[in-house]
Amino acid sequence: MTTPRYTLLYDGACRICTGQIGWIEAYNDAGLIEVLDMRSPEARARFPQVSPEDAQREVHLVAPDGTLYRGADAVRETLLRLPGLQGFGELLRLPGAMLFARPVYAWIARNRYLLGGRTDVCDDGACPR
Repeated sequence: MTTPRYTLLYDGACRICTGQIGWIEAYNDAGLIEVLDMRSPEARARFPQVSPEDAQREVHLVAPDGTLYRGADAVRETLLRLPGLQGFGELLRLPGAMLFARPVYAWIARNRYLLGGRTDVCDDGACPR
């Protein structure tokens, strides 16, 4: 029996995002999390409940039962599912941790192209400034 996978929708045009996906893939030995560029036709077809505008604002994690996690909550849930990174997810479960993590995540997400730059995919001007 195979374990249902979570799907992490990320911004493939963001250097910070693609760098973090590299970490996730390195710790995803059991294949518990599928990573999918939110800009891909597959992502839009499979997850119509995530609007392109919402996907552009923050990372999304879709659970096998359809539960949708966004932003810092998606990061926490992703970390909790990867054995090598689970301790970081547990830190985000500490009382008050998400009160700090959510605004920090939101600021980084809003400024991700400024902080990390864009990949070549964004050279066409499709990414917001």
